[in-house]
Amino acid sequence: MDILKHLKGEANLIIFTDDFISNNTKIKIKNNHLLFDKGNEFFVFFENYTLKNDFVFEIKNKVKIYLLTSQSKKADYSIRFELKETSELTLFTDFNAKNKTSSKHRLIINLAKNAKLEIMNALVFNGKIDFDLEVNLLGELAEVTIEQLNVGADGSHHIVNQRVNHLAKSTTSKINNWLITQENAKLNYHVTGFIEKGKELSKCHQNNKGIMLSDNSEIAVEPKLLIDEYDVEASHGAAIGQMDELQLYYLMSRGMTESEAKSLIINGYTLPFISLIGNEKIEKILKRQVSRVIRRNS
Repeated sequence: MDILKHLKGEANLIIFTDDFISNNTKIKIKNNHLLFDKGNEFFVFFENYTLKNDFVFEIKNKVKIYLLTSQSKKADYSIRFELKETSELTLFTDFNAKNKTSSKHRLIINLAKNAKLEIMNALVFNGKIDFDLEVNLLGELAEVTIEQLNVGADGSHHIVNQRVNHLAKSTTSKINNWLITQENAKLNYHVTGFIEKGKELSKCHQNNKGIMLSDNSEIAVEPKLLIDEYDVEASHGAAIGQMDELQLYYLMSRGMTESEAKSLIINGYTLPFISLIGNEKIEKILKRQVSRVIRRNS
């Protein structure tokens, strides 16, 4: 599916390619530094971007950003977000590949005092991807919620490192991962929460759920809590397993094919994530990506 076709005509759209930058917004771009100082909804699209560059997105207001990629070539670049004091960022990312390829993507997000971040990451990537997400809670009362949906199939290998560093008092983090594998796919997750000594009253929670749709697929999650302070709240958990055979049998007994039954179950599993996006176009793009992967491998 051509993502750009669905975004063309959209207000506040920025497009990066190897050859040019298209910007129909009032956002200032200088030396790969983007300043978001006015509250609004923005779409940032990387179309087959292969240059090894570092980007900085500076957030000074209440902003919503949809960050989407479409790759058919190897990519390796990083984006750093700087959330200034009392700023709020809602960020949706969709790292997608047109055909089998390999990519490395790094997101580093720094939050100042009273800054708030809600991030929704979608990984429906065809091939191998190394994805690193590091969130640094630098100011008191900084908060982050991370929701991540990862669908792997057709021999894909996704290596994901998530780390939240509580580097100030009274900071809060929540991580929810929704993981699905099929047909020789492997998802390897390293999820770390760190609370520095002296950063009391901080809260750090992780939750990881995974469904393997075939015996030859694999989900491995390593949740870690590194706590150097006593007066905190912290928890982690992982629940990984096969699809419920009784549920599948019931749906097939009602006349569904195995492929249709699996699709229905997966739709129910992914809907909580997709419903968080809040944009019909983006929701439709993601639903088609997930549906295409499940159908292709059923």
